[in-house]
Amino acid sequence: DHRDLHSFPTRRSSDLRAWMEAFLNEQGGALKLALIGVLTLTLLIPLGLVGGVVDERSWRHQEVLQEIARQHGAEQRLVGPFVVVPYVRRTVRHGTNAVDGKPEERSVESELVAVILPTALSMRATLTHEVRRRGVYTAPVYGADVSINGAFNRPDLSKTIPNLVSVDWEKAAIVLGISDLAGLSRAGEIVIGGEAQAFQAGAPAFASGLFIGGEGRKARQSGDHGRFGVIHTPMTFQGVGTEALTFVTTVRLNGSGGVFMTPLAGTSRFEMQGDWPHPSFQGAPLPEARSVTDTGFTASWTVPGLARGYGAIWYGSSVESLLTEAGNGGIGFRHARPDAFYNAAARSVKYGVLFVTLTFLACFVLERFGGRQLHTAQYGLVGLSLALFYLLLIALAEHIGLFWAYLLAASVIAGMNAAYIGAALASWRRGFGAATALALLYGAFYVMLESEDNALLIGAGLLLIGLAMGMAATVRMGAAKAKA
Repeated sequence: DHRDLHSFPTRRSSDLRAWMEAFLNEQGGALKLALIGVLTLTLLIPLGLVGGVVDERSWRHQEVLQEIARQHGAEQRLVGPFVVVPYVRRTVRHGTNAVDGKPEERSVESELVAVILPTALSMRATLTHEVRRRGVYTAPVYGADVSINGAFNRPDLSKTIPNLVSVDWEKAAIVLGISDLAGLSRAGEIVIGGEAQAFQAGAPAFASGLFIGGEGRKARQSGDHGRFGVIHTPMTFQGVGTEALTFVTTVRLNGSGGVFMTPLAGTSRFEMQGDWPHPSFQGAPLPEARSVTDTGFTASWTVPGLARGYGAIWYGSSVESLLTEAGNGGIGFRHARPDAFYNAAARSVKYGVLFVTLTFLACFVLERFGGRQLHTAQYGLVGLSLALFYLLLIALAEHIGLFWAYLLAASVIAGMNAAYIGAALASWRRGFGAATALALLYGAFYVMLESEDNALLIGAGLLLIGLAMGMAATVRMGAAKAKA
């Protein structure tokens, strides 16, 4: 029948529509979840772009810190004081006679440098801080008044150095190492055995290769940051017997980042006080006594000579490596994370996929309690707003700090999304539910940022809750098929 032939396309399209409706009724929720998953992965692109912005701002902040350090002073490390003295050592070298080819021994004398550490050393540093600003970036800097006193004994080097020929005690000098000499604003006279002497720049000529300057500068340029600059003054041990030779001096240093003192003496006692309320004590051992308040801190250390790990006299080829070790060591403090909010913002971006996933799960659950559903494009706009949160966070934190920036950015994004979801679903109750879910998520994520040690536990708990909500919302997705 020709009428049957004309009606065949109509019946076929009608059957297709009926099949599609039945398929969507049965599998619509699964398709929606699949699309949400694809959308979540797609949002990795804007999250990555925002992460790049956070990294760029953090790098710029580090450049500002380095610029301020060049102008005001870098992290300061005080090494010493210690005594350097030249000595002559005889060594026997075995070789072959160039004329008759017979083996021979030659005696060779070499002039080397010995380092003598103090028997007692006491330092007291008083730090005054200020905050320098470059645009939106800030960096704490300090001025440190350091008083130093201690004592030396003249040792019998023949009992320590093998094959010793002579020691030129008249050339002995007391040396004070300072990691960044550009930050030295004042060096007072040093009183040695009751006699005042002025410091001189650099190291004595016979020891210039051990420190920055001469061959020492090449070492610093090659990446050996254990080397340091020095100032010195002549020190004679003539007429000194077994009695200790005492010294007293003061220096003022400008610096940034932190300040350290190296415990070189038989007994080293350090005291430090400052008006910075967020010190991070570094090195070993930590202070035996410390106090941190809103107005500053105090700390004290006592380090016995047995804990320093090396002897009181350095000689031979080990001098350079021991000086490097001393320059890399030290105990003191650093300013506690001056760029903490950049680290926190970077971590928050890493948690971005987790946040988006949980937010989309909350939206999906809200859909199951009403007739209207969110379109995939609406999910996309919600996801983009969540990515924008991190950009807003870093922009505000540079001006008002992390806590207030997080609170303001979270309030804006949560309020905007709650109003949008409520309008899209035509339900103020579900809009309020979205606001509550976002507020709880932002609160939990802030706790994760502030507590790195518990971040894994909190994140796993949030995922478990999100999975439970998804299971509750989809528990009846197969009901229609079972009824049919």
